[in-house]
Amino acid sequence: MAGLSAAKVEQYREQGFVVVPGVIAEDAIERYRRRAREISLGDVPEEAKKRLVRDVHYVRGGAQPPEDPELSMWKILNPDRFDPVMAECLRFPCVLDAAESLIGEDILAFLMMFIYKPPGVPNSVHPFHQDAVFFPFEPQESCVGVWIPLDEVSEENGTLCVVPGSHRLDVRPHAAREGVNFGAVAADGVEGNEKFHNDAVPMEMSPGDCLLFNTRLLHRSGGNRTNRHRRVITLHLASARCRSKGPSISEFGFNLVRGRLHEGCLQPVEAPPLALYNALEK
Repeated sequence: MAGLSAAKVEQYREQGFVVVPGVIAEDAIERYRRRAREISLGDVPEEAKKRLVRDVHYVRGGAQPPEDPELSMWKILNPDRFDPVMAECLRFPCVLDAAESLIGEDILAFLMMFIYKPPGVPNSVHPFHQDAVFFPFEPQESCVGVWIPLDEVSEENGTLCVVPGSHRLDVRPHAAREGVNFGAVAADGVEGNEKFHNDAVPMEMSPGDCLLFNTRLLHRSGGNRTNRHRRVITLHLASARCRSKGPSISEFGFNLVRGRLHEGCLQPVEAPPLALYNALEK
């Protein structure tokens, strides 16, 4: 196993995040870009079409949609459920090796998304938030976010900005905001707070690099002020020793991607729905 060095593990513990370079090769990067484009142009089962989500500025914001449908995309939600190419993204060996250094050898993958920032939409902001607000699992320390850009990313085209050390904070209340994509909630008292904005560090990364981050870490992304893509593979990993502490969502399929399951802990969903449901399920 080629896991994280002791120094990288210490950085993750202290700052709440760490970057692992080059987890996907160039040919694979192009493969996922190409497949995402095919899906965004309509190559998707009828039942799964609601998993293709357009940016709010084109859906409700009054902006004229571009002729190319891919240029209006916000996300493809859990494409691993209907596409074998996208399902590969749950099991990148370098990512699992690094995650094993942080959360142990028994690993579940859940909530995989392919996320865009539409070119030339500078107001498409995802406010400061903590992913842990969505995940009723314990211990929270045994969950980790994965963020892999397929394009060069910087503050100009909407990269992730993180607040080092903020993973030590409690999970704050979160609420929806007007003009923000559905589900992109904001942490109370953080978005617009000068201190947090000043402390935030934009992640400048190359295609195929990987950001691993604590799910309590405060992070946000601005809009894309350029005319080029910002395409990202995201997913979350949890130790198979985690337990549920509340209602879960059908979108958390819990795929065992390394090691074994444990009785009384999180378990894979036998037949996760292809259609998109918003309701909470026990």
